Parts: sequence; C-alpha cells; structure tokens
Amino acid sequence: MFVHGCFWHAHSGCSVANLPKSRTEFWQAKFQRNVERDKLNKRALRRMGWSTLTVWECEVKHADSLMQRVTNYLGPPKAKAKKGKSS
Repeated sequence: MFVHGCFWHAHSGCSVANLPKSRTEFWQAKFQRNVERDKLNKRALRRMGWSTLTVWECEVKHADSLMQRVTNYLGPPKAKAKKGKSS
C-alpha cells in the first residue's frame, strides 16, 4: 500500500495538489517525474506478483470511507482461532 501526499504526487482533481505560482516550469517537471516514478514502481511491483493500493493524503481525513476502501482491497478481517483445551 502506498500513502501519497496529494501535493507531491500530483493527485488529479484534488484541491491540495495545486501548482505553486512561482517557478511553475520547475514544479511541473518535478511533479511529472514523481508521477512517472510512481507508475514505474507500481509496474515493477506487479511484475513481482504484488498488488498495490494507493491511499491519498486527502482520503485519510475520511476514516470511514478509507476503512471501507482498504477493507474492499484486503478483504474482511479473518476471525481469530480460539485456543482450545487439549483432551
């Protein structure tokens, strides 16, 4: 699971992920490199058999919906086996 900061990873459509008003060319290139690196990292993990889930910084503020999203991804919690007495 990745937890990405909306600003640094250019979360599309997020109000936190706005482009600074100064040095815009620098920041656009920086964010584009971050996005490309994220794609490459996810692709490499998938090739190794891993699945990934990206959690965005802005999603952390909404614990209930985030919990549902993570549960949908991981599946419901498994019941713990009770320790029984041996006979």
